[in-house]
Amino acid sequence: MHNLSLLQDLFVIWISALIAGQLFLRLRLPPIAGYMMAGIAVGPNGLKLITDQEQIHVLAEFGVAMLLFALGVDLSLKQLKASAGKLILAGTSQLFLTVLATALTAMALHLADSPGQAFLFGCVCAISSSVVISKILFDRGESDSVHGRILLSMAILQDLSLVLIIPFMPILAAHGNTSWGSILISAMKAIGFTALIFFGAMRALPSILAGVARSNSRELFLLTLLGLCLGIALLSHQVGLSIALGAFLAGIMISESLYAHQALHDVQPLKDLFSVVFFVSVGMLLDPAFIFSHCLEVVLFVILLISGKTVLAAISALFATANVRSALMVGAGMAQIGEFSFILLSMGRDLKMINDYMYNLFFAGAVVSLIASPALFAASPKLSHWLRFLGTFFKKNQNSEEEEGHDASRLAGRLKDHVIICGFGRVGRNLGTVLSSYGIPYLVIELNAGIIDDLAVRGIPHLYGDATSNMIMIKANLKEAACLVLTMPDPSAITAITRFVRSRNETISIIARAHRQADIAAFTACGVSAIVQPEFEASIEITRLALFSRRRAPEEIEAALEKVRAMRYPHPSPDFEAMDRAPLYMMLEEEQMGRWFLNVDDNMTGKSPKDLNVRGLTGVTITAIKRQEKTHTYPSPDFPFSPGDQIYAVGKKEELVRFQEHFKMRQFSPVP
Repeated sequence: MHNLSLLQDLFVIWISALIAGQLFLRLRLPPIAGYMMAGIAVGPNGLKLITDQEQIHVLAEFGVAMLLFALGVDLSLKQLKASAGKLILAGTSQLFLTVLATALTAMALHLADSPGQAFLFGCVCAISSSVVISKILFDRGESDSVHGRILLSMAILQDLSLVLIIPFMPILAAHGNTSWGSILISAMKAIGFTALIFFGAMRALPSILAGVARSNSRELFLLTLLGLCLGIALLSHQVGLSIALGAFLAGIMISESLYAHQALHDVQPLKDLFSVVFFVSVGMLLDPAFIFSHCLEVVLFVILLISGKTVLAAISALFATANVRSALMVGAGMAQIGEFSFILLSMGRDLKMINDYMYNLFFAGAVVSLIASPALFAASPKLSHWLRFLGTFFKKNQNSEEEEGHDASRLAGRLKDHVIICGFGRVGRNLGTVLSSYGIPYLVIELNAGIIDDLAVRGIPHLYGDATSNMIMIKANLKEAACLVLTMPDPSAITAITRFVRSRNETISIIARAHRQADIAAFTACGVSAIVQPEFEASIEITRLALFSRRRAPEEIEAALEKVRAMRYPHPSPDFEAMDRAPLYMMLEEEQMGRWFLNVDDNMTGKSPKDLNVRGLTGVTITAIKRQEKTHTYPSPDFPFSPGDQIYAVGKKEELVRFQEHFKMRQFSPVP
């Protein structure tokens, strides 16, 4: 009879992790915390369903190796190098301040017996969860925001710091009996091993991967990746370093190659499966009775951890941004213990650096911080207004904005019936181009100094500062403005700006960009007039082109698309209701607007729309003229027609019919 205990243990681990992970996802909590809770349930302190913990420990080591290998492959050194110096300074200062503060606190409270232990405690607390940070930013659509870019840069630096921390773990375990010579030898060993690996990566790795890739065998490519990962990890272990460091370096070797993306794709399933084994095995070591018997200590530790990391990370973020609100959101995003902290925690336990009391205390605090992180991040914009001690920073920030935007604010004060554009990225620039072509005045509010310099050169009215600042909004001559366009990806900023703007100007039209469907109802409730969701609007345009290719009538297509829009944007607009008009997405249907493509007739040749009095006779607007291979958008009234020109005209259905019949033109479809 074969011994199937390993298969039984894996079955128990994966099934319990599946159930706990699903439960935590339904509760909108990180599944990693669910995996660790599954370990508590099936481990020796729970239902005792795992029979051989030594086997699970070996599999967990493989999970750690795959986790760090995938991290190394996904870690772009070029991206880190391309980051602004201020972002790197912010990330480095966050690590240094958190490690220092934690180490000093541990020594002062006699939680650490040696500086090595105190340093390890600091490293465990300093590293945050890059998985949780990325997921929060992605779910909220804030990866490209100011605080999003800072958070992601800090996460990359934290992951990279493992290369410096892991080799010195055995030395830290010596409890102060290690000489400087031993430290130097260990450092040289780590540097030499790293140099050897990278030399091999430059010389041998490209040809090895290229040869395997040319075989077009997915199995051989995956076997090559596993061989590199485990081979270098075991070699690292043999020279006195750790398996985790070797796997991480193996991943970095591949990260800058042509095959990095495919490598990451192929190892992802193995990484996911066995990293779950690692997190469940971590949970097996926690004693639930510890939390109940030391409830006060756990609560105090969690409060100190979250508040301390939030404040220190926010202070560090001020190196990269002058905006306190963004800095506070960075602090809230970093206020948890990350998945790689558990690797350090487990290594410290194996090296006898951490006793059961400290392990359970750190573990309990880490799980609670992971669970609380999304809620804390969502509440951070409100906290920026509640915390009174930030008042001096707000005042300083606003004063600097006032000095830098003094000339621009005088110009803004003279604008009337203008459009205020908050954020001048791709969306804002395109809008500005169209507004300029129509002679509509607009003002830009932007926090990017490079964009501000460009606006100054081009003579476009602008204000440097954060749009959430009430003073900045007042300087934009808010009461005289006709429209406010919010292009930023931060939903909390949009709601805060809208509430203030509505309190100062009830008739202004507010157009906002939404990344999530859940934001639509929130934006409408706070007073946004019209909402655009980019991904949904892209699907609308694709649908329009598909229907147009099937020769459906333009008015039929427009009616179908507006019904689809009404399903996504069901909330009526306060602005348009106040004017006794239907919501924006129904205006085209009510006015029976259409878009027609027409061929120019011979009797129009050599004459311009102004000469023919097109607007006066028919009411249509010519928005584009295609001549041979070149398209002239928004042509001037004096633009003369030539033989073979194609016109794109917009107007009501009866106006388009009048236009076609009066000038004897033929309608056509540009899509075959």
